[in-house]
Amino acid sequence: MPKTQGVATVQRALAILDTFAGAGSRSLADIAKITGFAKPTVMRSLVSLDEAGYVVRLSDGRYALGAKTFQLGTTYRANFNLEQHVLPVLQRLSQQTLESSAFHVRERDSRLCLFRVDSPQLVRDVARLTNLAPLDLTSTGQVLRMARWADRVDDGVHIFVSSGIYDAVTASLSTAVFGHDRALVGAMTVSGPVERIRRADLGALAARLTDASHQLSLVLGAPLPREVGAPRIISLPSAETGSP
Repeated sequence: MPKTQGVATVQRALAILDTFAGAGSRSLADIAKITGFAKPTVMRSLVSLDEAGYVVRLSDGRYALGAKTFQLGTTYRANFNLEQHVLPVLQRLSQQTLESSAFHVRERDSRLCLFRVDSPQLVRDVARLTNLAPLDLTSTGQVLRMARWADRVDDGVHIFVSSGIYDAVTASLSTAVFGHDRALVGAMTVSGPVERIRRADLGALAARLTDASHQLSLVLGAPLPREVGAPRIISLPSAETGSP
């Protein structure tokens, strides 16, 4: 097989796998429409992916991700080596704020929630782990857009606040987490129902979030000052005037 043909085959297979992001299953027609590939081409790729365990054909003729993708996802999370550091920080943050907390990373033009701790309150926002979402105008999306924040980290801690963007009932505050060489590792977010966040002391929430992200950044090797100054709160246009 010529080298260029092999690369194209791999690219088609990856494009097909990408169509399952955020979806439980897809039909052959769905996949062909999303990728723009001809149905026979999609079918050949699906047969190969099925044989390798990356997709599985369901009884109704639709396709879903196979066990091999779960294995890769588990390996990714393990090798990323963040869970043992991130989860305790998120747990403390949720205990302190009584709201949900999460850690997102950037995947090209999307954001991926790697870790999350739900609010202990009965009324709370709900989200699923490993769901890809766009780099939108939510506080989380804005943090991950700012890939060169590391160049301006001495300008102070920036806290983005958004309301009603990802969904109409959720508001959030987010800030950056850094690693070695001041590289942006991800975004740490506190989120909750819009009305409760509006009534809350944003300064106090921002201070808790700043302390948590600073602690995690230091653990991950970021060359940041030990003392943290007052955060700079940046309120983004809400869905009403123009989450986590």
